[in-house]
Amino acid sequence: MPEPTVVLYELNEVPWRLVDAYVADHPRSTIARLLREGTTWTTVNEDAAHLSPWRTWPTFHRSMYAADHNSFELGQDPATFHGTDLWEPLDEAGVRVGTFGLLQTWPPRKHRSGGFSVPDTFARDAATEPPELGTFQRFNLKMTSENAYSSDAPLSARDLAATGLDLVKRGLTPASAAQLAGHLVKERREPRFQAARPMMQVLPAFDLYWRLHRTHRPRFSAFFTNHVAAMMHRYWGDAVPEYAPAFDYAPDPVFATFCDAAMTLADRQLGRIEKQLQPGDRLVVAASMGQGPIDHRVDTSGLLVLDDGSALARFLGAGPAEQELAMHPMCSLAFDTVDAAARAADQLPRVVDHAGEPLFERIEQQGRSVGFSTRYTAVADDDPRTAHLEADPGALTATYGELGLAVRERMGGSNTAYHIPEGILVDREISSTGQGDVRREINVLDVAPSLLTTVYGIDPPPSMKGGVDGSLFHPTQGAM
Repeated sequence: MPEPTVVLYELNEVPWRLVDAYVADHPRSTIARLLREGTTWTTVNEDAAHLSPWRTWPTFHRSMYAADHNSFELGQDPATFHGTDLWEPLDEAGVRVGTFGLLQTWPPRKHRSGGFSVPDTFARDAATEPPELGTFQRFNLKMTSENAYSSDAPLSARDLAATGLDLVKRGLTPASAAQLAGHLVKERREPRFQAARPMMQVLPAFDLYWRLHRTHRPRFSAFFTNHVAAMMHRYWGDAVPEYAPAFDYAPDPVFATFCDAAMTLADRQLGRIEKQLQPGDRLVVAASMGQGPIDHRVDTSGLLVLDDGSALARFLGAGPAEQELAMHPMCSLAFDTVDAAARAADQLPRVVDHAGEPLFERIEQQGRSVGFSTRYTAVADDDPRTAHLEADPGALTATYGELGLAVRERMGGSNTAYHIPEGILVDREISSTGQGDVRREINVLDVAPSLLTTVYGIDPPPSMKGGVDGSLFHPTQGAM
C-alpha cells in the first residue's frame, strides 16, 4: 500500500480565538469543515526561553526546546543549531520531502530522495533547491528587508514587472495576479492598505509552493506562512470586538478588516490543498504557539531602526559584518570570526545614549553571529541622538546616524497582540471522519515523533525529546 501524503500547513501563531471568530463569520469555509471532519488539539509550548517563532518552529520540527536545539535568533549562524528536523529521517528512509518557507531552514537542502527546499524570507541569500526559484526568493528577501519595520516602503515598478513575469512562469495563478493588482489599486486609493502588504506575499509564495508540490509529488510537504500573524500583532485590537473596551482602544475600520482577509487567504489555500489530496492523505494545520491580546500603549512615533549594521560593527571595533534579515526590533550581524562576534557581543551592552541608557538589549552571540534588539521606546524630541561607550564617554562618541541607526515612525501603531504558549493542531485525513473539534491539550514536543511513528512507521531520532502520543495522527473512522 503506498505511503500517505502529508501536507503540513504552518499557520504561524494563529490561536483558537481567531479561528473561532473566522468560523463564526464563515460557517461554510474550508476551515470550518476541517474542524468538523478532522481532529483538533491545542499544542502547548512550555519552553523556558522567550517565545519567538524562530525558536518555537525548530521546537516543533525537532521535538526539543530552545536550550537543546539552540535556535535563538533570526540570522543566527546555522552551524550552531542542534537536533534533527522531522523531514531528515523521512528523507533518509527514501520518503520524498518538500519544504517551503520554513523558519531557520537556510541553506537549502538537496534531498537525496528528490523534492524541494526553499528557505524562509529571512535567509542569508536567495539560494533555493531547485535553483530556478532564485528570482522569486531575491524579490522575497528584498520585500522583507524594505518592509521589515513598516509596510509603506516605495515599490519598484521595474522589480515588480521583472519578478511578475518570473512568477507567472513558476506558477502564479491568474486569480492571485488579479488579487495582487487589486491590492495595489487599494493602496493608491487608501494608503492605510499599505499596512496589509505583508499578507500579500503569501499569494505568490503559495502558488509557487503548490506548483512544486504537484511537480515533485513529495510524500511529506510543508509550507510556512506568517501572513496572519503579521496582521494579528498590529491589528488584533481592531478585529476583536472585546479588545477596545478592555484596553481603551479606538479601532480603525480599515485595519479591522485585515485579520479576516488574511484568514480568508489561508482558507482558500487550504481548500486548494484538500481538493488535490487522495483518500488516506492528510492535511495538517499547525501553529507552534499562538497570540493573545496585550496593551497597545507603546509610543511608535519614532523608534530606532538599524539601517547599516556595518557602521555599528565599525563603532564596536569588531571588524566587518554583514547585517542579516531579522524582525524588528531584533537585529542580526554576521562576522568573519567567532572572536569578532564575541567582541561585538561584549561591546553592545555598553553603548548608551546621552542619558546613560542602553540602546541595545537581548544580546545573544552564537558562533559568528550576534543577535540583539534595538530599544523599543520612542526617541524623545529633546534627545541629541548621540551615543557613546559607557566606560569612555569622551573618547568614543557617535551620532545615531554614524552608528547606522535611523529614527522612524511605525505605520499602524503599536502591537495589540503577542505570543502565548497555546497553539493549534488540526489533522484531516481525506475521506475519513475524525474525532471532531475536541482540542485536548498536548505537548508540542510530541507532534514530530508521533507523525514519524504513526504515519510513516519510522522511529524518531534519539535527539527528539517528545514522546509518541497515541491519539495523534491515528487512523480515523473510515470512509465518510
